[in-house]
Amino acid sequence: MDTDILIDFGMDREDAVETMAVPEENYLLTTSVITAMELYSGCRSKRDLKKVEELIADLHILFVSKLISERAFDLMKKFRSSHGVEINDMLIAATAIEGGAKMISKNQKHYQFLPGLDLLPYPLSEV
Repeated sequence: MDTDILIDFGMDREDAVETMAVPEENYLLTTSVITAMELYSGCRSKRDLKKVEELIADLHILFVSKLISERAFDLMKKFRSSHGVEINDMLIAATAIEGGAKMISKNQKHYQFLPGLDLLPYPLSEV
């Protein structure tokens, strides 16, 4: 799960709530530690922190490893000039690739060209 979907889910936006329900029935919901850190970086109060903690409590968090870092670095070198990729996005994508996880993001254009990434469409109606 990318940050944008988790933010929308936390705000009870219908597309995100419905999208999260589909894989939740059959898969372990997973996110990158980068995504979790992005959520925490948006907190401005103890209330915000509590909301983020509740949001990620049921998610499996994948941490950045040497292999993930190397993959993200390779993606950055290959696609920065042609697609303007960002560091966080490449770390998140590399985490999904190396973790063998499907990925879903509202920002399809940030990821759709990455080799080896199993990117699901948004909104998601079935897996």
